[in-house]
Amino acid sequence: MNRLPFFQGWTIVVGVFVVLATSAGLGFYNASVILSAAVDELDTSVSVVSGATAVFFGTGGVAGFLVAPLMDRFDIRWFLVIGGIVGAGAFLTLAAVTSVLGLYLFFVALGVAFALAGLIPGITLVTRWFDVKRSVALSIASTGLSVGGIALTPIVAGLIEDRGLSGSARMMAAMWFLGIVPVSVLLIRSSPAEVGLEPDGAPTPPTPAPIVGATLSQATNSRFFRALALTYALVFLSQVGGIAQLFKLATERAGSSAAEQALIALALSSVVGRLIGGVVVIKFDTRFMTLILIAVQGLALAIIAFASSTVPILIGAGIFGVSIGNILMLQPLLIAEAFGVRSYARIYSFSNLAGTVGVAGGPLVLGVVRDLVDYRAAYLLAAAICFLALVSLVSAGPSSEAKAIWA
Repeated sequence: MNRLPFFQGWTIVVGVFVVLATSAGLGFYNASVILSAAVDELDTSVSVVSGATAVFFGTGGVAGFLVAPLMDRFDIRWFLVIGGIVGAGAFLTLAAVTSVLGLYLFFVALGVAFALAGLIPGITLVTRWFDVKRSVALSIASTGLSVGGIALTPIVAGLIEDRGLSGSARMMAAMWFLGIVPVSVLLIRSSPAEVGLEPDGAPTPPTPAPIVGATLSQATNSRFFRALALTYALVFLSQVGGIAQLFKLATERAGSSAAEQALIALALSSVVGRLIGGVVVIKFDTRFMTLILIAVQGLALAIIAFASSTVPILIGAGIFGVSIGNILMLQPLLIAEAFGVRSYARIYSFSNLAGTVGVAGGPLVLGVVRDLVDYRAAYLLAAAICFLALVSLVSAGPSSEAKAIWA
């Protein structure tokens, strides 16, 4: 039974917040910092190293899809714990990386850890614990992603600049482990049923209602799922590519200090935008709000493409952050609206796997275009891809049509 004086779901939100802050601050946002350092330390090109970050995101997407069915059967907190241990071990090996192959292997291990202690388990937990207040809870929990970028990434960037990748490895390993393992064990519980509650804190009735929702097969056979998967593959291609190359672009155009400020602006605006968006989306159509924010992302990428000094880079990064925070939050809401929670982890992970094509390809595509032309061409291409994402989401139709298939 729940013995706390408040709904325990908010404790879950806090736990997920801290775990995502750690995994994003040291993994998602930190990938661009490691990329920039590896170019110099390994004496190689941006496009070659960008392939390593693509491996990170691709490995994470595949690993998340493979373990998602198990998350519907076993306690999710132990997936988080394993991710904390694997990630810490991966960072320890970074001290021995002296080649491009070693860097790729590091990102493979970190990708697995990110899948086990990242968005799929975190979003699944919050979705299970909340229904009516789901958007608010998701906005708070997923804000950990941005807070990690604000609080941890600049620290790590400074460490890497002073000590190099090998000299920073043990510190990053300790931060990853402490930010995930103890928090998961102490704060995370897999579902409200474990403490005799329903989502949002209602007591469990004598005869609990069955958990409803689409099966994985019903979801994947719908037009809404396919169009949404394509939309997010395109969105993530431009988004993650833009994030991964931002530090390097800002360093080239305005110096390392401006690059660190750009990452902070990106993460800070993501925090503010997501918290506001979590409340606003309650009163607006989720798909319409997603369309608006995809357009905002395209605008931000175009601004960064033409920015040549600190101030316009920071403006572009700030607008970019607003879109990043909310677009990421809106994906699980769209999936929950359309397909319910019965097989949520599997459906979300499958959608996430499709998006991984964009996530993995984004840094590589923008890196290759930068090497062949320049960063202006790379970021304009990313902005154009956002337009294609808009077309795809319009073609999905309303989520109510997808829900009618199984409801």
